[in-house]
Amino acid sequence: MLKYLPIIFLLLATACTKKTTPEGVLQDFVSYRFKDGQNMEKLYELTASPLQDRLRDLKDEDLKNFLDSTNLKKRKLKVLLKNCEGEKCFITYVVGYKQSKAEQTNFGVEVKKIAQIVRTGESWKIADVNNVKTYIEDKKGLEVSDKGPVEKP
Repeated sequence: MLKYLPIIFLLLATACTKKTTPEGVLQDFVSYRFKDGQNMEKLYELTASPLQDRLRDLKDEDLKNFLDSTNLKKRKLKVLLKNCEGEKCFITYVVGYKQSKAEQTNFGVEVKKIAQIVRTGESWKIADVNNVKTYIEDKKGLEVSDKGPVEKP
């Protein structure tokens, strides 16, 4: 039993420090965005200005659409590049997800993003997220409108 004690201690130490890193906060933020039942209080805990200010300024309909992730299923999150200086980090990452309706996968999406993460006190928070490039894949073909991609009939 004593020989397993260092391994247990190491696992506990790494589990406790994951959320105090910029990558850990990014992972938490992205995972939370794909959960059902999101609420603004939790998003405020994970964010800082200017992103937090933009979230507060959302109108009711926009807020409802922003929090709705019922048709999305996260497939992957991959960090491509991390650039930190002092209290600020920029992380370039790719998030992939499937968009579906009624248990039928309609199309897959991969979005390359850059997150600005700042240290506020003892924790890191997401200050801004910008899309760089979006790749949409569908075998049937898509029609793109101002409301987003839609499958061709």
